[in-house]
Amino acid sequence: MLLCFDVSQCRKYFEMRVFENMIVNLITTVYNFLWGDLFTIPLPGGGSLGISLLILLLIPTGIYFTIRTRFLPIRLFPDMIRALSEKKNEKSSLSSFQTLIVSTATRVGMGNLVGVVAAVSAGGAGAVFWMWVTAIIGSSTAFIEATLAQLHKEEDPLYGGYRGGPAYYIEIALHNKLLAGAFAFFLIITYAGGFNALASYNLQSTFSVYGFYEKGVTSWVIGGILAVLVGYCLMGGGKRIMRVTEVLVPFMGVLYVILALVIIVMHIGMIPSVLSAVLADAFDFQKILGGISGSCMMYGIKRGLYSNEAGVGSAPNAAAAADVSHPAQQGLVQMLSVFIDTVLCTATALMCMFSGVTPTKAMAGAPYVQAATQTDFGAFGPIMITVAMVLFAFTPLIGNLFYVDNCLA
Repeated sequence: MLLCFDVSQCRKYFEMRVFENMIVNLITTVYNFLWGDLFTIPLPGGGSLGISLLILLLIPTGIYFTIRTRFLPIRLFPDMIRALSEKKNEKSSLSSFQTLIVSTATRVGMGNLVGVVAAVSAGGAGAVFWMWVTAIIGSSTAFIEATLAQLHKEEDPLYGGYRGGPAYYIEIALHNKLLAGAFAFFLIITYAGGFNALASYNLQSTFSVYGFYEKGVTSWVIGGILAVLVGYCLMGGGKRIMRVTEVLVPFMGVLYVILALVIIVMHIGMIPSVLSAVLADAFDFQKILGGISGSCMMYGIKRGLYSNEAGVGSAPNAAAAADVSHPAQQGLVQMLSVFIDTVLCTATALMCMFSGVTPTKAMAGAPYVQAATQTDFGAFGPIMITVAMVLFAFTPLIGNLFYVDNCLA
Protein backbone atom coordinates (compact mmCIF):
# COMPACT_ATOMS: atom_id res chain seq x y z
CA MET A 1 0.00 0.00 0.00
CA LEU A 2 1.41 3.39 -1.00
CA LEU A 3 1.40 6.10 1.65
CA CYS A 4 1.30 9.51 -0.06
CA PHE A 5 2.35 12.37 2.20
CA ASP A 6 1.28 15.03 -0.31
CA VAL A 7 -0.49 15.35 -3.63
CA SER A 8 2.72 15.99 -5.62
CA GLN A 9 4.24 12.77 -4.30
CA CYS A 10 1.21 10.78 -5.46
CA ARG A 11 1.28 12.49 -8.85
CA LYS A 12 4.97 11.64 -9.35
CA TYR A 13 4.34 8.02 -8.39
CA PHE A 14 1.49 7.56 -10.85
CA GLU A 15 3.36 9.40 -13.61
CA MET A 16 6.29 7.00 -13.10
CA ARG A 17 3.95 3.99 -13.27
CA VAL A 18 2.37 5.30 -16.49
CA PHE A 19 5.84 5.78 -18.03
CA GLU A 20 6.87 2.24 -17.01
CA ASN A 21 3.72 0.80 -18.58
CA MET A 22 4.42 2.73 -21.80
CA ILE A 23 7.94 1.27 -21.99
CA VAL A 24 6.69 -2.27 -21.30
CA ASN A 25 3.97 -1.91 -23.93
CA LEU A 26 6.48 -0.59 -26.46
CA ILE A 27 8.90 -3.49 -25.85
CA THR A 28 6.05 -6.01 -26.03
CA THR A 29 4.84 -4.53 -29.32
CA VAL A 30 8.32 -4.68 -30.87
CA TYR A 31 8.88 -8.20 -29.55
CA ASN A 32 5.57 -9.45 -30.97
CA PHE A 33 6.38 -7.81 -34.31
CA LEU A 34 9.77 -9.55 -34.52
CA TRP A 35 9.12 -12.90 -32.80
CA GLY A 36 5.33 -13.22 -32.92
CA ASP A 37 3.51 -15.11 -35.68
CA LEU A 38 3.68 -12.94 -38.80
CA PHE A 39 1.52 -15.52 -40.55
CA THR A 40 0.44 -19.11 -39.97
CA ILE A 41 0.61 -22.13 -42.27
CA PRO A 42 -2.39 -24.48 -41.92
CA LEU A 43 -1.42 -28.15 -41.47
CA PRO A 44 -3.37 -31.25 -42.60
CA GLY A 45 -4.06 -32.40 -39.04
CA GLY A 46 -6.04 -29.27 -38.26
CA GLY A 47 -3.20 -27.41 -36.55
CA SER A 48 -1.06 -24.56 -37.83
CA LEU A 49 2.59 -23.51 -37.93
CA GLY A 50 3.39 -19.91 -36.96
CA ILE A 51 6.25 -18.13 -38.75
CA SER A 52 7.80 -15.00 -37.22
CA LEU A 53 9.45 -12.14 -39.13
CA LEU A 54 12.98 -12.90 -37.86
CA ILE A 55 12.68 -16.58 -38.76
CA LEU A 56 11.47 -15.55 -42.22
CA LEU A 57 14.49 -13.26 -42.63
CA LEU A 58 17.32 -15.15 -40.94
CA ILE A 59 16.68 -18.82 -41.74
CA PRO A 60 16.39 -18.47 -45.56
CA THR A 61 19.43 -16.16 -45.50
CA GLY A 62 21.40 -18.69 -43.48
CA ILE A 63 20.39 -21.52 -45.81
CA TYR A 64 21.44 -19.43 -48.83
CA PHE A 65 24.86 -18.67 -47.32
CA THR A 66 25.32 -22.32 -46.28
CA ILE A 67 24.67 -23.54 -49.83
CA ARG A 68 26.72 -20.76 -51.49
CA THR A 69 29.72 -21.52 -49.24
CA ARG A 70 29.29 -25.27 -49.88
CA PHE A 71 28.48 -26.09 -46.23
CA LEU A 72 31.42 -24.12 -44.90
CA PRO A 73 30.71 -24.77 -41.17
CA ILE A 74 31.12 -28.53 -41.70
CA ARG A 75 33.71 -28.45 -44.47
CA LEU A 76 36.16 -26.08 -42.75
CA PHE A 77 35.61 -26.93 -39.10
CA PRO A 78 39.33 -27.76 -38.52
CA ASP A 79 40.25 -24.39 -40.07
CA MET A 80 38.08 -22.65 -37.45
CA ILE A 81 40.31 -24.05 -34.71
CA ARG A 82 43.52 -23.15 -36.55
CA ALA A 83 42.34 -19.58 -37.17
CA LEU A 84 42.52 -18.89 -33.43
CA SER A 85 46.30 -19.23 -33.41
CA GLU A 86 46.87 -16.31 -35.77
CA LYS A 87 48.97 -13.58 -34.18
CA LYS A 88 48.23 -9.86 -34.45
CA ASN A 89 50.71 -7.54 -36.16
CA GLU A 90 50.19 -4.39 -34.09
CA LYS A 91 50.35 -4.15 -30.32
CA SER A 92 47.40 -1.72 -30.09
CA SER A 93 45.06 -3.97 -32.10
CA LEU A 94 43.14 -7.06 -30.98
CA SER A 95 43.82 -10.69 -31.85
CA SER A 96 41.32 -13.17 -33.30
CA PHE A 97 41.07 -14.89 -29.95
CA GLN A 98 40.31 -11.64 -28.11
CA THR A 99 37.47 -10.72 -30.45
CA LEU A 100 36.14 -14.28 -30.19
CA ILE A 101 35.98 -13.82 -26.41
CA VAL A 102 33.99 -10.57 -26.69
CA SER A 103 31.48 -11.99 -29.17
CA THR A 104 31.15 -15.15 -27.08
CA ALA A 105 30.61 -13.03 -23.95
CA THR A 106 27.50 -11.49 -25.51
CA ARG A 107 26.22 -14.68 -27.18
CA VAL A 108 26.65 -16.76 -24.04
CA GLY A 109 24.25 -15.34 -21.49
CA MET A 110 21.22 -16.17 -19.39
CA GLY A 111 19.48 -17.38 -22.55
CA ASN A 112 21.81 -20.39 -22.50
CA LEU A 113 20.24 -21.38 -19.19
CA VAL A 114 16.81 -19.82 -18.73
CA GLY A 115 15.95 -19.63 -22.44
CA VAL A 116 16.94 -23.22 -23.17
CA VAL A 117 14.89 -24.45 -20.23
CA ALA A 118 11.86 -22.52 -21.54
CA ALA A 119 12.32 -23.98 -25.04
CA VAL A 120 12.62 -27.58 -23.80
CA SER A 121 9.79 -27.18 -21.30
CA ALA A 122 7.38 -25.70 -23.86
CA GLY A 123 8.56 -27.38 -27.06
CA GLY A 124 9.81 -30.74 -25.81
CA ALA A 125 13.15 -32.54 -26.21
CA GLY A 126 13.03 -32.11 -30.00
CA ALA A 127 13.72 -28.39 -29.58
CA VAL A 128 17.37 -29.30 -28.88
CA PHE A 129 17.75 -30.85 -32.34
CA TRP A 130 16.41 -27.72 -34.03
CA MET A 131 18.90 -25.64 -32.01
CA TRP A 132 21.67 -27.76 -33.58
CA VAL A 133 20.28 -27.22 -37.08
CA THR A 134 19.99 -23.48 -36.47
CA ALA A 135 23.61 -23.38 -35.28
CA ILE A 136 24.88 -24.86 -38.57
CA ILE A 137 22.79 -22.45 -40.63
CA GLY A 138 23.58 -19.50 -38.35
CA SER A 139 27.33 -20.08 -38.41
CA SER A 140 27.32 -19.52 -42.18
CA THR A 141 25.64 -16.15 -41.59
CA ALA A 142 28.16 -15.37 -38.84
CA PHE A 143 31.00 -16.09 -41.28
CA ILE A 144 29.59 -13.68 -43.88
CA GLU A 145 28.88 -10.78 -41.52
CA ALA A 146 32.26 -11.08 -39.74
CA THR A 147 34.13 -11.20 -43.07
CA LEU A 148 32.21 -8.12 -44.26
CA ALA A 149 33.18 -6.31 -41.05
CA GLN A 150 36.85 -7.08 -41.76
CA LEU A 151 36.60 -5.97 -45.40
CA HIS A 152 35.21 -2.53 -44.46
CA LYS A 153 36.91 -1.78 -41.12
CA GLU A 154 38.77 1.45 -40.38
CA GLU A 155 41.50 2.56 -37.99
CA ASP A 156 40.39 3.70 -34.55
CA PRO A 157 41.95 7.13 -33.95
CA LEU A 158 41.00 7.17 -30.26
CA TYR A 159 42.18 3.81 -28.89
CA GLY A 160 44.31 2.51 -31.76
CA GLY A 161 43.65 -0.70 -33.65
CA TYR A 162 40.49 -1.04 -35.74
CA ARG A 163 36.74 -0.56 -35.53
CA GLY A 164 33.85 -1.48 -37.79
CA GLY A 165 30.69 -3.54 -38.08
CA PRO A 166 27.34 -3.37 -39.91
CA ALA A 167 26.94 0.39 -39.39
CA TYR A 168 30.32 0.89 -41.07
CA TYR A 169 29.93 -1.50 -44.00
CA ILE A 170 26.36 -0.32 -44.67
CA GLU A 171 27.75 3.21 -45.11
CA ILE A 172 30.89 2.20 -47.04
CA ALA A 173 29.56 -0.60 -49.24
CA LEU A 174 25.95 0.50 -49.70
CA HIS A 175 26.67 4.26 -49.52
CA ASN A 176 23.68 4.73 -47.23
CA LYS A 177 24.47 6.97 -44.25
CA LEU A 178 20.83 7.10 -43.11
CA LEU A 179 20.51 3.32 -42.84
CA ALA A 180 23.95 3.07 -41.20
CA GLY A 181 22.98 5.68 -38.62
CA ALA A 182 19.66 3.93 -37.97
CA PHE A 183 21.45 0.63 -37.36
CA ALA A 184 23.90 2.26 -34.92
CA PHE A 185 21.06 4.03 -33.08
CA PHE A 186 18.92 0.92 -32.67
CA LEU A 187 21.89 -1.20 -31.59
CA ILE A 188 22.74 1.35 -28.90
CA ILE A 189 19.25 1.49 -27.40
CA THR A 190 18.86 -2.30 -27.68
CA TYR A 191 22.16 -3.38 -26.17
CA ALA A 192 22.70 -0.53 -23.71
CA GLY A 193 19.03 -0.57 -22.68
CA GLY A 194 16.95 -3.64 -23.47
CA PHE A 195 19.48 -6.48 -23.34
CA ASN A 196 21.40 -5.11 -20.37
CA ALA A 197 18.17 -4.44 -18.46
CA LEU A 198 17.12 -8.04 -19.16
CA ALA A 199 20.51 -9.37 -18.02
CA SER A 200 20.24 -7.36 -14.80
CA TYR A 201 16.71 -8.64 -14.19
CA ASN A 202 17.76 -12.26 -14.75
CA LEU A 203 20.67 -11.78 -12.36
CA GLN A 204 18.27 -10.56 -9.69
CA SER A 205 15.92 -13.53 -10.26
CA THR A 206 18.84 -15.93 -9.79
CA PHE A 207 19.00 -15.03 -6.10
CA SER A 208 15.24 -14.96 -5.54
CA VAL A 209 15.21 -18.70 -4.74
CA TYR A 210 17.35 -18.19 -1.62
CA GLY A 211 15.95 -17.47 1.80
CA PHE A 212 18.13 -14.41 2.39
CA TYR A 213 16.68 -12.60 -0.64
CA GLU A 214 14.51 -9.61 0.21
CA LYS A 215 13.25 -7.63 -2.77
CA GLY A 216 13.46 -4.28 -1.05
CA VAL A 217 17.03 -4.72 0.26
CA THR A 218 18.92 -7.49 -1.53
CA SER A 219 18.04 -6.21 -4.99
CA TRP A 220 19.60 -2.83 -4.18
CA VAL A 221 22.76 -4.49 -2.84
CA ILE A 222 23.12 -6.67 -5.95
CA GLY A 223 22.37 -3.70 -8.21
CA GLY A 224 24.97 -1.55 -6.42
CA ILE A 225 27.70 -4.19 -6.70
CA LEU A 226 26.84 -4.72 -10.36
CA ALA A 227 26.98 -0.98 -11.08
CA VAL A 228 30.43 -0.65 -9.46
CA LEU A 229 31.86 -3.62 -11.40
CA VAL A 230 30.43 -2.48 -14.74
CA GLY A 231 31.59 1.09 -14.05
CA TYR A 232 35.13 -0.17 -13.38
CA CYS A 233 35.18 -1.98 -16.73
CA LEU A 234 33.75 1.03 -18.62
CA MET A 235 36.28 3.50 -17.19
CA GLY A 236 39.08 1.51 -18.79
CA GLY A 237 37.46 1.61 -22.24
CA GLY A 238 37.38 -1.27 -24.68
CA LYS A 239 40.80 -2.58 -23.63
CA ARG A 240 39.72 -3.14 -20.02
CA ILE A 241 36.46 -4.76 -21.16
CA MET A 242 38.63 -7.07 -23.25
CA ARG A 243 40.91 -7.96 -20.34
CA VAL A 244 37.98 -8.76 -18.03
CA THR A 245 36.16 -10.91 -20.59
CA GLU A 246 39.41 -12.73 -21.47
CA VAL A 247 39.47 -14.07 -17.92
CA LEU A 248 35.78 -14.57 -17.16
CA VAL A 249 34.45 -16.08 -20.42
CA PRO A 250 36.85 -19.07 -20.72
CA PHE A 251 36.51 -19.70 -16.98
CA MET A 252 32.71 -19.74 -16.99
CA GLY A 253 32.50 -21.75 -20.22
CA VAL A 254 34.90 -24.47 -19.07
CA LEU A 255 33.35 -24.59 -15.59
CA TYR A 256 29.85 -25.02 -17.00
CA VAL A 257 30.85 -27.68 -19.54
CA ILE A 258 32.70 -29.65 -16.83
CA LEU A 259 29.59 -29.51 -14.63
CA ALA A 260 27.48 -30.81 -17.53
CA LEU A 261 30.00 -33.56 -18.36
CA VAL A 262 30.04 -34.75 -14.75
CA ILE A 263 26.24 -35.06 -14.78
CA ILE A 264 26.34 -36.85 -18.15
CA VAL A 265 28.95 -39.34 -16.86
CA MET A 266 26.84 -39.95 -13.74
CA HIS A 267 23.91 -40.84 -16.03
CA ILE A 268 25.89 -42.31 -18.95
CA GLY A 269 23.41 -45.16 -19.30
CA MET A 270 20.67 -42.67 -20.18
CA ILE A 271 22.50 -41.20 -23.20
CA PRO A 272 20.89 -43.49 -25.83
CA SER A 273 17.38 -42.92 -24.46
CA VAL A 274 17.82 -39.13 -24.19
CA LEU A 275 19.24 -38.79 -27.71
CA SER A 276 16.53 -41.03 -29.16
CA ALA A 277 13.93 -38.89 -27.37
CA VAL A 278 15.43 -35.75 -28.92
CA LEU A 279 15.39 -37.20 -32.46
CA ALA A 280 12.02 -38.90 -32.09
CA ASP A 281 10.37 -35.72 -30.85
CA ALA A 282 12.02 -33.61 -33.58
CA PHE A 283 10.75 -35.91 -36.37
CA ASP A 284 7.39 -36.99 -34.99
CA PHE A 285 5.39 -36.49 -38.20
CA GLN A 286 2.12 -37.37 -36.47
CA LYS A 287 2.66 -34.39 -34.20
CA ILE A 288 3.73 -32.23 -37.13
CA LEU A 289 0.50 -32.96 -38.99
CA GLY A 290 -1.40 -32.17 -35.82
CA GLY A 291 0.43 -28.88 -35.43
CA ILE A 292 1.92 -29.96 -32.09
CA SER A 293 5.52 -30.35 -33.22
CA GLY A 294 5.35 -26.89 -34.69
CA SER A 295 6.08 -25.67 -31.18
CA CYS A 296 9.06 -28.05 -30.91
CA MET A 297 10.51 -26.81 -34.20
CA MET A 298 9.71 -23.15 -33.67
CA TYR A 299 10.89 -23.04 -30.05
CA GLY A 300 14.18 -24.68 -31.06
CA ILE A 301 14.75 -22.37 -34.03
CA LYS A 302 13.78 -19.22 -32.10
CA ARG A 303 15.99 -20.17 -29.18
CA GLY A 304 18.89 -20.95 -31.51
CA LEU A 305 18.57 -17.65 -33.41
CA TYR A 306 18.14 -15.58 -30.25
CA SER A 307 21.05 -17.23 -28.47
CA ASN A 308 23.72 -17.37 -31.18
CA GLU A 309 22.82 -13.87 -32.54
CA ALA A 310 23.95 -14.87 -36.06
CA GLY A 311 22.62 -12.30 -38.52
CA VAL A 312 21.63 -9.82 -35.82
CA GLY A 313 24.65 -7.62 -36.56
CA SER A 314 26.13 -7.50 -33.04
CA ALA A 315 29.19 -9.78 -33.23
CA PRO A 316 30.65 -8.07 -36.35
CA ASN A 317 31.35 -5.04 -34.16
CA ALA A 318 33.90 -7.16 -32.32
CA ALA A 319 35.04 -9.04 -35.43
CA ALA A 320 36.10 -5.80 -37.15
CA ALA A 321 38.55 -5.02 -34.35
CA ALA A 322 40.72 -8.09 -35.01
CA ASP A 323 44.09 -7.76 -36.71
CA VAL A 324 44.16 -10.72 -39.13
CA SER A 325 45.99 -11.63 -42.35
CA HIS A 326 42.77 -12.19 -44.34
CA PRO A 327 39.12 -11.16 -43.70
CA ALA A 328 37.92 -14.78 -43.99
CA GLN A 329 40.15 -15.73 -41.05
CA GLN A 330 37.94 -13.70 -38.73
CA GLY A 331 34.83 -15.14 -40.38
CA LEU A 332 36.04 -18.62 -39.40
CA VAL A 333 36.68 -17.49 -35.82
CA GLN A 334 33.16 -16.06 -35.46
CA MET A 335 31.69 -19.33 -36.75
CA LEU A 336 33.39 -21.02 -33.82
CA SER A 337 31.65 -18.64 -31.41
CA VAL A 338 28.26 -19.89 -32.66
CA PHE A 339 29.31 -23.49 -31.97
CA ILE A 340 30.52 -22.60 -28.46
CA ASP A 341 27.14 -21.02 -27.73
CA THR A 342 25.34 -24.14 -29.01
CA VAL A 343 27.51 -26.46 -26.90
CA LEU A 344 26.53 -24.54 -23.75
CA CYS A 345 22.84 -24.57 -24.75
CA THR A 346 23.07 -28.34 -25.25
CA ALA A 347 24.79 -28.73 -21.87
CA THR A 348 21.85 -27.03 -20.13
CA ALA A 349 19.28 -29.14 -21.97
CA LEU A 350 21.07 -32.41 -21.20
CA MET A 351 21.51 -31.53 -17.52
CA CYS A 352 17.78 -30.96 -17.21
CA MET A 353 16.79 -34.08 -19.18
CA PHE A 354 19.19 -36.34 -17.27
CA SER A 355 17.90 -35.10 -13.90
CA GLY A 356 14.43 -36.60 -14.33
CA VAL A 357 12.91 -33.48 -12.75
CA THR A 358 9.60 -32.53 -14.38
CA PRO A 359 9.34 -28.76 -14.89
CA THR A 360 6.37 -26.89 -13.49
CA LYS A 361 5.11 -23.37 -14.13
CA ALA A 362 6.48 -22.23 -10.77
CA MET A 363 9.93 -23.64 -11.62
CA ALA A 364 10.22 -22.07 -15.08
CA GLY A 365 13.69 -20.70 -15.79
CA ALA A 366 16.50 -20.58 -13.25
CA PRO A 367 14.76 -22.59 -10.48
CA TYR A 368 14.36 -25.57 -12.86
CA VAL A 369 18.10 -25.69 -13.67
CA GLN A 370 18.92 -25.37 -9.98
CA ALA A 371 16.49 -28.16 -9.06
CA ALA A 372 17.94 -30.37 -11.82
CA THR A 373 21.49 -30.09 -10.49
CA GLN A 374 20.30 -30.59 -6.91
CA THR A 375 19.29 -34.17 -7.73
CA ASP A 376 22.95 -35.08 -8.33
CA PHE A 377 24.93 -32.62 -6.21
CA GLY A 378 22.55 -31.92 -3.35
CA ALA A 379 22.64 -28.40 -1.89
CA PHE A 380 25.91 -27.72 -3.72
CA GLY A 381 24.19 -28.00 -7.14
CA PRO A 382 22.08 -24.80 -6.96
CA ILE A 383 25.12 -22.90 -5.66
CA MET A 384 27.18 -23.93 -8.71
CA ILE A 385 24.36 -22.90 -11.04
CA THR A 386 24.08 -19.56 -9.22
CA VAL A 387 27.80 -18.90 -9.77
CA ALA A 388 27.41 -19.80 -13.46
CA MET A 389 24.35 -17.58 -13.79
CA VAL A 390 26.11 -14.61 -12.19
CA LEU A 391 28.92 -14.96 -14.74
CA PHE A 392 26.47 -15.56 -17.60
CA ALA A 393 24.60 -12.39 -16.66
CA PHE A 394 27.64 -10.16 -16.03
CA THR A 395 29.78 -10.86 -19.12
CA PRO A 396 27.01 -9.87 -21.61
CA LEU A 397 26.62 -6.59 -19.70
CA ILE A 398 30.17 -5.48 -20.47
CA GLY A 399 30.39 -7.25 -23.86
CA ASN A 400 27.27 -5.42 -25.04
CA LEU A 401 28.81 -2.12 -24.02
CA PHE A 402 31.82 -2.89 -26.23
CA TYR A 403 29.38 -2.95 -29.17
CA VAL A 404 27.68 0.21 -27.97
CA ASP A 405 31.01 2.04 -27.75
CA ASN A 406 31.74 1.01 -31.35
CA CYS A 407 28.39 2.31 -32.63
CA LEU A 408 28.67 5.54 -30.63
CA ALA A 409 31.95 6.19 -32.47
